[in-house]
Amino acid sequence: MNYWLLIGWICISAVYAFLKLKFSYWDLRGVKQMVPGRLWGNFDKLTSVNNCEVWQEIYDELKGKVQLAGTYIFTRPIALILDLDLVKTILIKDFHMFSDRSAYSNPKDILSQHLFSADTKLWKSLRGKLTPTFTTGKMRFMFPTMVEVSQKFIATFEEGLQKIPDRCVDIYDWNGRFTTDVIGSCVFGIDCNSLNDPNGEFRKIGRRTFGFSPSGIRWRLFKQVYIKYFRFLGARRFSHVLENFFLRIVNDTVLERERRNIHRNDFIDILIELKNRRDENGKPLLSIDLMAAQLFVFFAAGFETSSSNMSYALFELAKNPDKQQKLREEICQVMKRYNNELSYEAMMEMTYLHEVITETLRLYPALVTLQRICMEDYQVPGTDITLEKGTIVAIPVKAIHYDPQIYENPHEFLPERFEPEEIQNRHPQAFLGFGDGPRNCIGLRFGRMQVKVGLIALLRQYKFSISPKTPQVMEISKHSLAQVPAKGVWLRVDKL
Repeated sequence: MNYWLLIGWICISAVYAFLKLKFSYWDLRGVKQMVPGRLWGNFDKLTSVNNCEVWQEIYDELKGKVQLAGTYIFTRPIALILDLDLVKTILIKDFHMFSDRSAYSNPKDILSQHLFSADTKLWKSLRGKLTPTFTTGKMRFMFPTMVEVSQKFIATFEEGLQKIPDRCVDIYDWNGRFTTDVIGSCVFGIDCNSLNDPNGEFRKIGRRTFGFSPSGIRWRLFKQVYIKYFRFLGARRFSHVLENFFLRIVNDTVLERERRNIHRNDFIDILIELKNRRDENGKPLLSIDLMAAQLFVFFAAGFETSSSNMSYALFELAKNPDKQQKLREEICQVMKRYNNELSYEAMMEMTYLHEVITETLRLYPALVTLQRICMEDYQVPGTDITLEKGTIVAIPVKAIHYDPQIYENPHEFLPERFEPEEIQNRHPQAFLGFGDGPRNCIGLRFGRMQVKVGLIALLRQYKFSISPKTPQVMEISKHSLAQVPAKGVWLRVDKL
């Protein structure tokens, strides 16, 4: 009995000593750190609060005192950047030193090989090939397709409203169906039919992509900070169901287009062109597997972030009817100048709409942090602190967006913050809704455009207001690394 007690005591002591050493990493390097808790580091409350609340607490405690703070996700040291000049240095000036994201990718896990997660070498190759997809010219070409889907959206939405006596709807679900069909048409060249069938194949895949259990969020974070170990073990980020779905879609679409010589000048056309071109070694510039990975990430990012942005905007406009009316008047006035026909040029003239969407992204950024990996030992400018190669640095996007020293009354919805003269008065990195630097969001033009088209269609036809189901403060899911609504976005909708 005493023998087993001794072994137990030795094991406990060894674990305690190990954790004590691990959680002294920043102290030993002269970096101010937040006291970590137990095994989970600074994220021990992760299943009871959203991860952005953890970053916010650390930011509020140390911002203005130091340029960066030492934190821990589990036992992995994370450098939290608190100074906007240092943010600019990391994302832009010294980008070459922080070009990798802290995102899990594994060549054996096909869908993880997408532009967002790719290491620097693969990212450079993919970014150069895919950038032509999102030029202004391509956006103009895709615009009529988006408008066509928005017209179907309004027709189906009106039919649905007729069946709801109190006219209270989950606009988040409807917006998700709209953006899914937009992505289907503009990216895959197919009709997903999500507006008519909310339980269609693409909607189910979308829910599977973003659905996490309370323990799943910790597991995903674990893989994100211990990438090399999970890569060595061959761990998967995405299920075989998701992988097989996107491989099937790609193979079927490529086969059909090449067999019938179909050219739509859309995203998948560009990928097919890359597949059919050869490098100096005779290999395709893009394999079917890499095509599937890029289509997956544009589907996932395109439908979810845009539907959330649309929903949060309508939520804030419902709470602020004066701003809703101001936006509606702008839409109607601009449309009148274009004979009530929505064109790309008309949309671009709607400056207040642009400000509304940007302010919504400030309040509800898709990602609460931007994370990069230090590629070599790096001395932080103006300090004697050296970040070791492999250190993860985190830029707290949402905490910056809610800093009262940057945005007065940060919890208020004030689109006027993004008038040109107001933007000029702020630090250029005070808004990071689409990231910044060479690894910013490649699809930001596409994302903004589909949100604008969707909001224009809805606000021309309907008034949105709060209902008994509408919370005063939006509840964000605790089970996702992205900022998605926990219980939908319920609003009352009345025909104008």
